[in-house]
Amino acid sequence: MYKRQLKNILCEAKAIKIFIFIFLGVLFQTTVVASSEVILVSRGSVWKYLDNGSNQGTGWILPSFNDSSWSSGPAELGYGDGDEATVVSFGPDAGNKFTTTYFRRSFQVNNAGSYFNLTLRLKRDDGAVAYLNGTEVFRSNMPSGQIFFNTFASSAIGGTDETTFFETSVNPSLLLEGTNLLAVEVHQANLTSSDISFDLELVASDGSIQLTRGPYLQMGTQNAVTIRWRTNVPSTSQVRYGTSPTNLEFVNDYPNSVTEHQVRLTGLTPDTRYYYSIGTIDEVLAGGDADHNFVTSPPVGSSKSTRIWIIGDSGTADANAQAVRDAYQSFNSGQDTGLWLMLGDNAYDDGTDSEYQSAVFGMYPDLLRKSVVWPTLGNHDGHTADSQTETGPYFNVFTLPGQGEAGGVASGTEAYYSFDYGNIHFICLDSYDSDRSPTGAMMTWLEDDLSQTNANWIIAFWHHPPYSKGSHNSDTETELIEMRENALPILEMYGVDLVLSGHSHSYERSFLIDGHYGTSDTLQPSMILDSGDGRTDGSGAYEKPALGSSPHDGSVYVVNGSSGRLSSGLLNHPVMFISLLQLGSLILDINGNIMNAQFLNSNGQISDHFTIVKGTAGPVCGNGIKESGEECDGTDVGGATCGNFGCSGGTLSCTGSCTLDSSTCTGCTV
Repeated sequence: MYKRQLKNILCEAKAIKIFIFIFLGVLFQTTVVASSEVILVSRGSVWKYLDNGSNQGTGWILPSFNDSSWSSGPAELGYGDGDEATVVSFGPDAGNKFTTTYFRRSFQVNNAGSYFNLTLRLKRDDGAVAYLNGTEVFRSNMPSGQIFFNTFASSAIGGTDETTFFETSVNPSLLLEGTNLLAVEVHQANLTSSDISFDLELVASDGSIQLTRGPYLQMGTQNAVTIRWRTNVPSTSQVRYGTSPTNLEFVNDYPNSVTEHQVRLTGLTPDTRYYYSIGTIDEVLAGGDADHNFVTSPPVGSSKSTRIWIIGDSGTADANAQAVRDAYQSFNSGQDTGLWLMLGDNAYDDGTDSEYQSAVFGMYPDLLRKSVVWPTLGNHDGHTADSQTETGPYFNVFTLPGQGEAGGVASGTEAYYSFDYGNIHFICLDSYDSDRSPTGAMMTWLEDDLSQTNANWIIAFWHHPPYSKGSHNSDTETELIEMRENALPILEMYGVDLVLSGHSHSYERSFLIDGHYGTSDTLQPSMILDSGDGRTDGSGAYEKPALGSSPHDGSVYVVNGSSGRLSSGLLNHPVMFISLLQLGSLILDINGNIMNAQFLNSNGQISDHFTIVKGTAGPVCGNGIKESGEECDGTDVGGATCGNFGCSGGTLSCTGSCTLDSSTCTGCTV
């Protein structure tokens, strides 16, 4: 076992000069792998363990606890998979297995004050809680609140989740000079679980600068984007960028030393690909290659073929989320993702910073550095965030346009906001922690924002669905009822096209509907404007007569809350054309007046699709908008002048049939 460890370490180190001090026994000395990192506890280390199903209370997590009677063995520890270095016991009854197995390991630290960063990587099946010197430092796939010896893990895991090391940052001030103690309790999801797995790595770093998060893109517009990243120690910030990966000719830097880096690039050209690198004023930490690039938004109001990826309740950091991600990456096959939306519950169970590290930054690194993500707050994110003060991990992690920086009317808060992308106007609402009343600040802002947009498409998104019979019931739950009663009348008055939400862990998609603000039993046939499937290869696309905003032309509502979890429900809401209990994500492709939507399940199959076509009624003379087929409309004469008619003076006018009238011109040659 120890020879294999040594061989692995040497192979990984390769040309790096390392000094390895291995003590063959229960306690291993620190292994230095580079000038900036020190492995305090390596994978495959020897652990003390207790596998008798007993209730150890809380004393066992302390360094002073006497574990001399516990067994010991090298990791991986567990049973049921066949790859364990040490097999632990599940008890005498395979139908009533022990819920919890306990693990402890002491390790030595010299110069504890010299370490600026600690990273813990944990393999657990099903769930685990880790403690350093008596303080909880990581909770993975476990419920919130107090943990007891008979507490089950949040969910049973399988697939690649069983072999993944989940990562979190740990406060290095918890390290003690000399002897330290790691304690981990691994919990099963049920009493008949087939296996258990445990291994752990703890890595410390000194003052050398390391990238620990990102880069990731925020608040993109046609002329600007914010690039964010995190380092283990405070440092200056620099972004180099240009339109070629071999010529990053522009530089933005900030001299102040920080660990949370935010650099705003401005003066960019719309709809243009830029390449970039990030780092300090003195060194590059990432980028400067073809993989670090982004495309600025198209000019506001312009039409561009755009792909949008939408995930909801994705924050499980497990095999489910990985499968949904991988299915999209395979389907997308290198095509640019114009932007992507997260519909809340982005990091389970409580939206902590370490949960965001695993569920977002560890799950989607490639997409984060290339496409701007726009999130909304879910109830689980809200456990550690406060919308009134805009504090907590959610607000720390994301940079959002509360002051109208990305188009739309300034909301004055990052809890809800709007932005423009070409001819699409997006509205993000906070259904969890902001006032949902009809006269409150959010609904007042919503109407103000909608009244000032001229976009062809309007898409709104928030967490709690106005219609659902999945794992949540929109007839009985307060947030769902209030969003339906208070937000939908405003949105439909201004012609919203698509409303997206999560919360229910299923996929549900409505007909083209309008005016249904009550419980499901109050739905009237007249509220379903098109009872077809919305498919061009079926009963036909959903058609909306006006190209831009038009009151009560109909909307489609989608619950897309199955990007990480599935939870059963009746799935029989009468506004829904289809309801599925499948993991997956929603893909939108918008080009001109056509929106194509596809629900891609985690197996890579399209389980639903629909199309919305706008402007099907043709030009409307007298609406003040010069449309295709018209010469003019009201005061809009399309740039024509009397000179076009061989006249030297006067002003063109528009007839009642939207044709140009030159009778008011003077000095005409004809």
